[in-house]
Amino acid sequence: MTASVDEAELQRIARQRRFDPRTLEIARRLFIKGDRPKLLAAEYGLILQRIYAIRKAVLDLALPAGEAEVTLRGPVQAVEAAQRAFERYMERVQG
Repeated sequence: MTASVDEAELQRIARQRRFDPRTLEIARRLFIKGDRPKLLAAEYGLILQRIYAIRKAVLDLALPAGEAEVTLRGPVQAVEAAQRAFERYMERVQG
């Protein structure tokens, strides 16, 4: 499966990586608007390799299409029960 980066996924990645506003703007233009790396490098006064590095950083953190991520916080027993349920589900669907 390939990673798909929409606005929600980009926001999740930005929180995880703590992108500065300019980097996030470049990433949004790359993934959401579809602007070309050469255009962005010229507009932002960056070398092309920096634009590709931003793209790589986002793609390295993007979840594959059809997958999601969750963080649980609560009583230890409740979190452990949820983990066990998830593991049982994964065993069932993976064969």
